[in-house]
Amino acid sequence: MRRETAGVTESLLQAAKEEFLTYGFHDASMRRISAACGVSTNSIYTRFGDKSGLFTAIVQEAADGLMEMYVQSIQKATECPDMDHAIKEGNEGTDQVLAYIYGYKEEFQLLFCHSAGTEYEDYFDKLAAIEEQYYNIFAKQYANENATADEFFIHVFCRTGWQYIYEVLTHDKPYDEAAAFMKNVQIFNFAGWKAVFGLE
Repeated sequence: MRRETAGVTESLLQAAKEEFLTYGFHDASMRRISAACGVSTNSIYTRFGDKSGLFTAIVQEAADGLMEMYVQSIQKATECPDMDHAIKEGNEGTDQVLAYIYGYKEEFQLLFCHSAGTEYEDYFDKLAAIEEQYYNIFAKQYANENATADEFFIHVFCRTGWQYIYEVLTHDKPYDEAAAFMKNVQIFNFAGWKAVFGLE
């Protein structure tokens, strides 16, 4: 019986994932999800509470795992002795984050592109805020008196940083292409940060 129940739950989650990816959270239909699985809508409500609970059940593990990994990566970078080491640490963290995201690609497509109306609709903003906090520390540690990067520049840049991930997900890029793209972003950003921190 437990194996049967687990099978139904897994089937529901897969059908719901496909529904949310196709229609987004707002326009997703519990009736279509239940019909795809051959169960009643009441069965979904019993298991997950409501449509928001169903969305959470799909993305929570991936979302929590990335947040934990990202905070740890940021912390390691802030403890580096100089800017070159910090950027190297940051690039390694970016590589790990991208690999993790592609391990849960559909879940992150939901989080980044289809979460409006759920408790995760500000997930992107939370990631950008963490990055902004780090880069403000980074600026205080390494920028010299000729630096042109102010807090507003850092704020906008950090939102742009996560936009790169959003773009590879929305364009459904395979992992190899996404990794090559992010490598170019890292090269570009390294030169840019040195310039705006007045280190050239």
